[in-house]
Amino acid sequence: MLPRLRAMLLSDRDIRAAIAEGRLGIEPHDAGLVQPSSIDVRLDRFFRVFNNARYTHIDPAQQQDDLTTLVEPDGDEPFVLHPGEFVLGSTLEVVSIPDDLAARLEGKALALETSVPTPTGWTTMGALAVGDEVFDENGAPCRVVAATEVMLGRPCREVEFSDGSVFIADAAHLWVTTTKPERRPGRPRRSAQRTTDEIARTLHYGGEYNHHVALAGPARYPTADLPVDPYVLGYWLGDGTSTKGEITVGAGDEEVLAHFEAAGYAVWPATAPSAYRLGGAVRHDGHEHRRGDGGRFGANGSLSSDLRALGVLGDKHVPARYLTADPAQRLALLQGLMDSDGYIDDQGRCEFSNTREDLAWAVHELAASLGLRPTRRKKRAMLNGIDCGPAFQVKFTPRRVSVFRLARKAARVKTDDRGHEFRAIRAVREVSTVPVRCIQVSSPSGMFLIGDSYIPTHNSSLGRLGLLTHSTAGFVDPGFSGHITLELSNVANLPITLWPGMKIGQLCLFRLSSAAEHPYGSEVYGSRYQDQRGPTPSRSFRNFTRAETRRPQG
Repeated sequence: MLPRLRAMLLSDRDIRAAIAEGRLGIEPHDAGLVQPSSIDVRLDRFFRVFNNARYTHIDPAQQQDDLTTLVEPDGDEPFVLHPGEFVLGSTLEVVSIPDDLAARLEGKALALETSVPTPTGWTTMGALAVGDEVFDENGAPCRVVAATEVMLGRPCREVEFSDGSVFIADAAHLWVTTTKPERRPGRPRRSAQRTTDEIARTLHYGGEYNHHVALAGPARYPTADLPVDPYVLGYWLGDGTSTKGEITVGAGDEEVLAHFEAAGYAVWPATAPSAYRLGGAVRHDGHEHRRGDGGRFGANGSLSSDLRALGVLGDKHVPARYLTADPAQRLALLQGLMDSDGYIDDQGRCEFSNTREDLAWAVHELAASLGLRPTRRKKRAMLNGIDCGPAFQVKFTPRRVSVFRLARKAARVKTDDRGHEFRAIRAVREVSTVPVRCIQVSSPSGMFLIGDSYIPTHNSSLGRLGLLTHSTAGFVDPGFSGHITLELSNVANLPITLWPGMKIGQLCLFRLSSAAEHPYGSEVYGSRYQDQRGPTPSRSFRNFTRAETRRPQG
C-alpha cells in the first residue's frame, strides 16, 4: 500500500515550531518576519552585475567566469537598479532546509478563473501573457510586463465586497485600501497596500467595515464601429417593439425624439398610441433626405433593417461590441436604457429592472465600466398582486456622470456623491486552495482592474516597486543550506533603489509527502550551490547535458 500523502504548505505555527526545534534554519532570524503562511526574507548587500560587453551571448554549456562582477554599495548607500536592468542578488538570511521540507519565493496571486477586462475584450488571469493589455485603476490601458507560472498549494481566501462582488485571492495578495482611521474628516485621505490576510484581521473598526477600495475610472475601450446609434439601441431595448423598429415614448417625454433624428432616423407616428416608427427619410429645413448606404446604417434606412442586421430583432440583447465600445458610446447606450426603462428616486438612486436577465446584467456591466458602483439581484416580478415570474434588478447612484438625457430624470441626479466613490470589503473567508497566478503591469500605480465590477487590485508582488523578483531555482530543495540567489529585474520606468536589509520577498515552505531519499548535497545530486554565500552565478556548465531532439529519418 502506498503511504498517505501529506504534502502541505506550512502555517506560521509550523514555521515557528520548525525554527524552534532547529530543523529549519533562518539566520539571522527575526520572529516578526513570520507571516500567516510564509516568512519574509531580506536583501543582502552584494550584487552581481552582468558584463554585457565581454561575451556575444550567454552559453550555459560554457564556463564564462567574466560574465558577472561582484559589487557592493559603499557604506549605507543603496544599489540603484535602472529600467530594463537585470542583476543577481541574494537573501540576507542563510536558509537551511530539512530533508522533509522544500521552499520557494512566492508572489501574490489571483485565481486563474478571475475575469479581467482588456481593451480587446474579456480574458482570465490564467490566459494573460506578457505583452497583453489590461486597464489600470484610472481606466487607461497598460501592459502586462511579467507573469508567474501557475502556483499550487497557496492558502486562498474568498474576498467579498459590499456590492456583492466575490474574488478568490491568495492570503498574500495585495489590495489598495483606506481604513476608517485614514478617512477621518479633516485629514488627507490616504491609502495603503495591504494583504488579504491583513484585511481579514482588521475587517471591522468601530462596528463598521474598515477597508474601502476606491472605484475605478471609466474603462477606455477603443471607439467601435456601431451599426446602430447606441442611444437609439438602448432606448429600443428598453421601450421598443421586439419584432420591429418601433419605440414607445411616454407623454411629456417627446424630447427624446430629437435624439433619434440626430442619429439619422426619421420619426413617424405609428398606429399604437405614443408609438413611433423610426427610419425612412429625415426632414431638415422642410426638405426630405434619404440616408445613404455608406455602411453605418442599412441601405433602406429603416431601424428594423438595422436591428435585423445587428441580430437583435426578435432577440433583445446588448451585442458584445457595444459593451466594449469607448466611454462616450457606452454612456449613450446606458442613457438610452435608463431614459426608456430606468427609474431614479428623489434621493438620486437609480434602478433598472427587466425580466431578461442578460439585459439587466448588461446594464450592470455598463455602469461598472463607467466607474459606477452597481448592485444586482434577482426578485419576483409582481403586477397587481400576481406573480409574473423572475425579474432582475440593478441599482446604483450616479457618480460624476449623467446617465439620463430626459430632463425630468436628470434633474433628480445629486451632485454630492462622495459616499458612492468606494466599495467596502465586507468579508474575507478561508477557502480551499486553488491554482493561482500573479502579473506585473506597467501602470505607475501597479494596479489593474478585475471582474465585471471593474475592481482595482494590485500588481501582486512581482514587485510593489516595479521590481520583478525570482529565485534562480524554482524550488529550494530539501537539504539545501546557503543564501538564496535572486534574479532582480527593473520593469518600471524609473530607477529603483535597492537598500541592503530591505524586505525582498516571502519564503513559503512545503512539507513533503515523505522525507527526500536523496536530499540536496548528497552524492546522488551533488552540491554545486551548497553553502553558497552571496549571489552565485550559474554553474550549469559543470554537468551540462542535452537530450536527443532529432527524429530518426525514414
